[in-house]
Amino acid sequence: MPTLAISDIEVGMILSADVKERGGRMLLKSGVELTEKHLKVFKTWGITRVEVEGEESVTSLQEVIDAHPELQLEAESAVKEHFMHVDVEHPFFSELIELWIARRVKRRAAEI
Repeated sequence: MPTLAISDIEVGMILSADVKERGGRMLLKSGVELTEKHLKVFKTWGITRVEVEGEESVTSLQEVIDAHPELQLEAESAVKEHFMHVDVEHPFFSELIELWIARRVKRRAAEI
């Protein structure tokens, strides 16, 4: 079952796992069909990702790069400017930069 960011969730999707807040309190049980009110509750409680029913349909980053290698080069060029004032060797920033590049490549590929 795919785990999606709240920004990618749509009304009508079905939860495939219970949603709990950070303290462990149950917010919604699996099997619930999501409504607009549920999405607002997630934002209120700081829930950023939930599991929903359905097939994994997310294209892998490598598949996107293979299809559009220029997007990888563009993202790597942009990241140098965007993160010029950070220590790119620091583990936190290194991971952040990798995630930023992946997200930029996927977003740009979706625009094509």
